[in-house]
Amino acid sequence: MASFLKLNKLKLSTLLLIIFLYSNNYLFSQNVSEYKNLIKFSLSRTIDILNPGFELNYEREYGKKFSTQVSAAYLVDCFHMTPYKDYSGYRIMLEEKLFCFKLKPFRQYFSLETGYYSASMINSAYFVPKGIEREDELYYESQQYEDVFNLKRTAVIISPKCGLQYVIRHFTIDFSAGLGIAIQNIIHTNRQNPDDEMVSPMHPNIYYMTENEGKHSIPNFSLAVKLGYAF
Repeated sequence: MASFLKLNKLKLSTLLLIIFLYSNNYLFSQNVSEYKNLIKFSLSRTIDILNPGFELNYEREYGKKFSTQVSAAYLVDCFHMTPYKDYSGYRIMLEEKLFCFKLKPFRQYFSLETGYYSASMINSAYFVPKGIEREDELYYESQQYEDVFNLKRTAVIISPKCGLQYVIRHFTIDFSAGLGIAIQNIIHTNRQNPDDEMVSPMHPNIYYMTENEGKHSIPNFSLAVKLGYAF
């Protein structure tokens, strides 16, 4: 009798497992083929410490492995994530995705994102007269002064990315991370002494790299979480 009950429990467990796997596979297959258009809102953009704002994304899938995504962001520091005043700007990006693996219920993809960014702000920083070397630290510090000025930053961004995307019924979520390059052009206006040099930090500082005047390239790290609607 005990062996009979064990056998029935095993059959029931196997049946439930088959039903679960079938239903999960059905939902996932629906996710891949049924919806080709996705509209997403980037949650991570609102709390970005460098380029905060509100970003909308439209993605169009074609075939089983490819999609194109267009993103537009209005940059504004609503939650005071940056040290700047009157921060405003825009960001436009184009991303081409290649879906490679199915890690149910997610689809893994690799992509290449390119775009343009422009922002203006009021910044404060420390400067020293041009030509002063940092050999004598005490003298170097004694020559520093603080200045408040207008800063305009533009950049062309090129970034390979990888991510996971999940669509169930009309709900979609997209996680991605990337490491690329930002080719910057930074302009200062309304400074006390335009020829003076910005004080460089002793250790690497992301704000210094994005505030120091001139044309230079820096690494561009992106981490995004997007929620949206599929149709």
